[in-house]
Amino acid sequence: MNDLRFDGQVALVTGAGRGLGRAHARLLAARGCTVVINDLGSAFDGTGAATGRVADEVVALIEAEGGKATANYDSVENGQAIIDDVMATHGRLDIVINNAGILTPEVWSELTLESWQRTLNVNLTGVFSVMKAAWPVFVAQQYGRCIVTSSPAVYGAGVAAYAASKAGVIGLANSLQFEAKKLKLDIKCNILIPQADTRMTQDFGAAVDARRVQQGKPAARKAPAEVMQRLSPDKVSAMVVWLAHQDCQAEASIHEAGGGYFARLNWARSAPLFATEKEGVLAAPLPENIRDGQNTLADFAGGDHPISGDGSMGAPNALEQVFGHLK
Repeated sequence: MNDLRFDGQVALVTGAGRGLGRAHARLLAARGCTVVINDLGSAFDGTGAATGRVADEVVALIEAEGGKATANYDSVENGQAIIDDVMATHGRLDIVINNAGILTPEVWSELTLESWQRTLNVNLTGVFSVMKAAWPVFVAQQYGRCIVTSSPAVYGAGVAAYAASKAGVIGLANSLQFEAKKLKLDIKCNILIPQADTRMTQDFGAAVDARRVQQGKPAARKAPAEVMQRLSPDKVSAMVVWLAHQDCQAEASIHEAGGGYFARLNWARSAPLFATEKEGVLAAPLPENIRDGQNTLADFAGGDHPISGDGSMGAPNALEQVFGHLK
């Protein structure tokens, strides 16, 4: 087996002071990559002053393990400052792993505009800010690897702001890949959906339990300790390191990872329903056409898998099929 190496490359990992980011950074460093550890050290929900120099702690750990790393304490909301520091210190940037994020404990009925905006500012706009600054570097060197961190919350969760922000980074990564394709450069942008027991999830769970107790409710049920041990952050990082490697040619792909389990997700499109067959090319389809076409819209075996990052909608040759039906 040929080891995947990153000798001579520089990676920025945001939110790398703890949990998933720290595990990603350590594995990259172990494979020869110089890693920039970015972390403010703030609370899991983004509130309060930073506590401790967590990025320095990770740098010291990596150096003790024989790797190379530097610390950065700029907010992802000021991505240009982060990238300027990386370039001034190392002169290059090959990989950006957008891992920084916050999670607020409010359910929908309690969610405030301030909490909503704070979450999006870090989780979504923060990725925009970092990648907007990193993009010219990638373009100039005609190479780059970008990973954005989504969440199982996109499937549905009682944390609307977090779920919305994590769905947003999927669209952002798809759009970045679209831009890279236009430029015909070796820039790949992909998405990670991780499942892990981290400081964020632990502190979030504690906050939720505290709120439940205040409301006279019992604490939420927790998974057995042996299950949580299997969900350690280091069991996710192999996927990140692969997506960050120069040999990886995946584009706008979405991967789940957790507990040593990995899977790739695809968009699925049903068989096409041509309502114009009934109403004609100049008539607007009727809602009844949609009602009567439910079996077609439920037919995914007769559909296809859209390609992310190509900026198109509709099944292959859809227009030709439409005009074919009208002949």
